[in-house]
Amino acid sequence: MKNDLYHRNTQQLFLRLTKLFFIISLIIVSVDTYESYKHHFDTMVWLEVTALLAQIAGFSLYYFRLITLRSFASILIISVSLLVVLALFIIGENPEFSLFALAILPVFIFFFLGTENGKRFTVLMVVMIFLAVVNSHFRIIEPIIFPSSLYVEILIGYTGISFLHYRFEEYRQNFQTELLTFSRSRKILLKELNHRVKNNLQMIMGLLLMQSNRVKNEQCKKVLSSQANRLKAIGLVHEQLSCNNKPTTVDIEAYLKSIITSLQLLTKHKIILEVEKELTLDTSTATYIGLFVNEAVSNAIEHAYLPDTKEEIRVTCLTEDHTCRLMIEDSGQGFSGTDTNNSLGLSLMEAISDYLDESFISIDPQYGTRITLQFSIKKNQEKLLDSDLL
Repeated sequence: MKNDLYHRNTQQLFLRLTKLFFIISLIIVSVDTYESYKHHFDTMVWLEVTALLAQIAGFSLYYFRLITLRSFASILIISVSLLVVLALFIIGENPEFSLFALAILPVFIFFFLGTENGKRFTVLMVVMIFLAVVNSHFRIIEPIIFPSSLYVEILIGYTGISFLHYRFEEYRQNFQTELLTFSRSRKILLKELNHRVKNNLQMIMGLLLMQSNRVKNEQCKKVLSSQANRLKAIGLVHEQLSCNNKPTTVDIEAYLKSIITSLQLLTKHKIILEVEKELTLDTSTATYIGLFVNEAVSNAIEHAYLPDTKEEIRVTCLTEDHTCRLMIEDSGQGFSGTDTNNSLGLSLMEAISDYLDESFISIDPQYGTRITLQFSIKKNQEKLLDSDLL
């Protein structure tokens, strides 16, 4: 199981750095090519033009999805690195630039190529710089661009900087591996916890239903059945969490469908559900919504219509501008103010409204009954982001 948020952010960072590296190298090498051309450094011009063509070809292949982003980054690193090292042998317009480039190249080499490939590539770079040192001592290729002592310092400095970046990248990757391992373990534990909670709630619900079947008092039987349905609504949250790849978030559409399917077995009325696609909320908010829907639909089943009729009960859950609006409506006989004061279900729905962020509840008894719960999901999205980061 992968941490999707982590991999998405890492890929975005990799993409942005690759684009930045491509644009900067393209501009600098183009300017150097022009300057080398003006001063008739023909060999350097050919090398720089070759590097430019390699970078543009790599970008074109990546643009048309013929190679991966990592392959494109490798082409950039190889072309720039070889150009900078060869600049130690061949005179050009701006030879000092190679000193600056050699100081920052290890950062990109180990980031883009990884520790293992970066280590191999660094060995190749060190060998080529060592050849530049040998050339400066024996003067095999003339003219010599820098003093011999500076070539030795370049070799020592580049080796030291590369080693430091190698160890840093190795430490960073090990830390990320440990972080992902911890994240996977946490998700597995949360799934197991949700599974156990679901089983325990089902056991309690079964005991309540067994007891309701034994009692003869209809009022007691009704109370026990209501409590069992409330427990089932809570248990369905944990069932969703135990089956979900993200054990801290709940798919509201699937969750409410489970509740409606369970309630549909208790009535002849048709319960119609409309939920916004891909709406996810944190565990506590989803639990409150599930209890609210359970109470509102149960009240509609019991009080909205006459017995032995087949009518409609509609449940709608939509969002707009960081606000979620949940509506349960019927076209039944409605209720009076005294019904509101004496109803445990309505009292529970009002209590649920108090727990949600920036929420309010309204009840419209005209032309049936419409119960609307509206609350903010902006803070809820911040909770989801915090939970994904763990």
